[in-house]
Amino acid sequence: MKKHIIPFLLGAIMTLVASCGKQDAEPKKDPTAIRTEIYQELKSVDKLVFASMSITKTAKLEDSEWYKVGKRIAVYSYDSHLRAYVDLSELQPDDLAFDDDTKSVRLTLPPIRTEVTGRDMEMHKEYENIGLLRSEIDSKERAAMKEQANSSFRSEVEENPRFRDKLRATAERKARSYFETLFAENGYTAIVEFKKP
Repeated sequence: MKKHIIPFLLGAIMTLVASCGKQDAEPKKDPTAIRTEIYQELKSVDKLVFASMSITKTAKLEDSEWYKVGKRIAVYSYDSHLRAYVDLSELQPDDLAFDDDTKSVRLTLPPIRTEVTGRDMEMHKEYENIGLLRSEIDSKERAAMKEQANSSFRSEVEENPRFRDKLRATAERKARSYFETLFAENGYTAIVEFKKP
């Protein structure tokens, strides 16, 4: 639902931006009021996602102690998902600075943030070696494997910044391009900056 609302809201914003620069016979709107409307429209969008990635995680069960007859080894995989977004609800009125002389706008966006958005429900069997006298891996064991792997994944993401850094860099590039294009279509050069997290 939100994806359909965003183009409409941004279309309304650009109509307001375009009216800022119009020099015609129509009665002029107060530029301050127009810019307040633009700010409110942007702020109402809330989270705008600019990048996402899936990371494959493996889960392993190995039960082959010497006192048990036969091996019981299984390796499963599943994808976890991350995304990078800008929360426009954090936008402040002075984060939009218009300059009509140069037809430019300085937009200072909230910081790019990342979050884990979920994981696949199903696990894919990669390898399994179950001895003839051993039981199959049951759903309870698979769920425990998945929980352990997910806990490991969250720790890895927190401790190793490479995933989040890559995602942030992609999101920042796309957000800058997106807003530059958005304002350029209505005659404004946008200078897009980001606040520090």
